[in-house]
Amino acid sequence: MTGRERIRAAFRGEEPDFIPFSPNIWQWFYFHQTHGSLPPELGAARHPFDALRYLGADILARWDTQHSTRDVYTVGEFSETYVGAGDWDETMVASFNRYPAHKSQCCRKYVCPEGTLTQTWEYRREAGADFELEHWWKTWDDYPAVRCMLEAREYAFDVADFQRWVERIGTDGVVMVHLTQSALKTFHWLAGAENASLFMMDHPMEMQELAQIHETKALALLESIVDNPCAEIFISLDNLDSAFYPPYFYRDYCQSFFSQAAEIIHRRGKFFVVHACGHSRVLLPMVGASHVDCLEGITPPPLGDVELSEVRGLAASERFTVDGGMDAHRQEIRQDAETRLHDYTRRLFESMGDKRHFIFASSCNTSYLAPWENLTYFRDAARAYGRVK
Repeated sequence: MTGRERIRAAFRGEEPDFIPFSPNIWQWFYFHQTHGSLPPELGAARHPFDALRYLGADILARWDTQHSTRDVYTVGEFSETYVGAGDWDETMVASFNRYPAHKSQCCRKYVCPEGTLTQTWEYRREAGADFELEHWWKTWDDYPAVRCMLEAREYAFDVADFQRWVERIGTDGVVMVHLTQSALKTFHWLAGAENASLFMMDHPMEMQELAQIHETKALALLESIVDNPCAEIFISLDNLDSAFYPPYFYRDYCQSFFSQAAEIIHRRGKFFVVHACGHSRVLLPMVGASHVDCLEGITPPPLGDVELSEVRGLAASERFTVDGGMDAHRQEIRQDAETRLHDYTRRLFESMGDKRHFIFASSCNTSYLAPWENLTYFRDAARAYGRVK
């Protein structure tokens, strides 16, 4: 079977020849590319897809491909500039932005009749990632301008750009379609998790109104693209973790969007994924009740709080696709790594019982501290113990 066939079979609950092996190595790849530390085998690699193909992985893509979904403002003036010093000679690709050669900061400004908002991102070479240094929404006084921004923001889908990614992956995997995110994650992006939480506690009525504005726009985006024949799996780029998504926030700021999105997607026989980071046990019953098909990146203990074999039971859904298992704790093993990773993978696969609706994937991401050899050990173990039929 091809990578695309394996992944589609997993979501459909069919039996692939092997459990799909789908590590997410975007940050790992770009960190090592920037630092000149890619292994010799990847000397000719220019994109994470090249490394994944070398591994023989089944590609489940969402990082670079997320940029097919774009913001468009119908009111006000949006601008973006790049400043700062960087020691890279080509475009630096990070999780959320792309930095031109020699530039390390992305500065955005939105000016509308209600005021001016600014946001700053910075790429930090030592971390191999970019961080929000300055949030759009700094104090509650910015509420009128933030509301204006959300009312003016439309989401556009670049069909041609998406199609290029589909063709680039070919039969090696599937491109997930970026549906923006829940209102809760939108508030985190706007204000930071701390301020967003305070705003939701202190001003629930206004925050619910903002949530409805975002939800309406995001669902309109979905309706405009859900019938695209190449769009088979849709993803909400949240960071589902009970530390930042406690059940009462999930109920008030995620459940409506996830449930409606799932209904629209399921009517077409397609699938809905939400990205997850960290602890998910307490949220899984609510995720299942929202009819989400998969959390991308279930993290087992010790970094997470749920064994993969428990997930479908907690979600109360036999059709729930379990995605994860390759967590940073094990990715970074140094001593006796081959034996330990083979043993872990074998025991994990045995614990799953019915191996349909299962994708052996990164638990959120691949640590840049993970040795390349460990990724090959995971691959070899997946093929050694992952035969389904």
